[in-house]
Amino acid sequence: MSETGESGGDEIRGDAGDVTAHAVTIRQGGARSVTARAVTIRQGGIGRLDAADVEIVQGGVGLATVGSLHVTAGLTGPVLADTVVLEQSMAKVIAARERVEMDQPAGGIVVGGTVHVRDSVIGMLVTPRFEGREGVRVLMGPQAAFAFGIGVAAVLYLVGLWHRSGESS
Repeated sequence: MSETGESGGDEIRGDAGDVTAHAVTIRQGGARSVTARAVTIRQGGIGRLDAADVEIVQGGVGLATVGSLHVTAGLTGPVLADTVVLEQSMAKVIAARERVEMDQPAGGIVVGGTVHVRDSVIGMLVTPRFEGREGVRVLMGPQAAFAFGIGVAAVLYLVGLWHRSGESS
């Protein structure tokens, strides 16, 4: 394992700090942060990830900036990616430039150029091209999200006015 050093490829079992390598494999362990070209996680996790290609099986990542991400039976925090595939997983926030494919996951906020979904639940969805099959539930689409945002902004503005008027008295 390489901590804050450059190497060809590392396998991590147990806990690691900051890892920089060409390829990293985590098996039943974790790392605080990883910067690599290719990352594979099997029953492990990473706090902060910056990589080109990532595959996660029964693991998770806190914050990820990736080219492509494939998650099976895992969990992600905020993800910025080109393409994302989620299978039987959960994601808080996904922002994908190109494509998001979801098969039986749950997503909090999903933003993508094209979103394909099957048997999934999404809190808020923003996309110009959506294809949903078999049991898809979207709680907020783009119009509802826009209206919700305006409502939150109005409430915050009024709270700010109320707070300022209380200070001047």
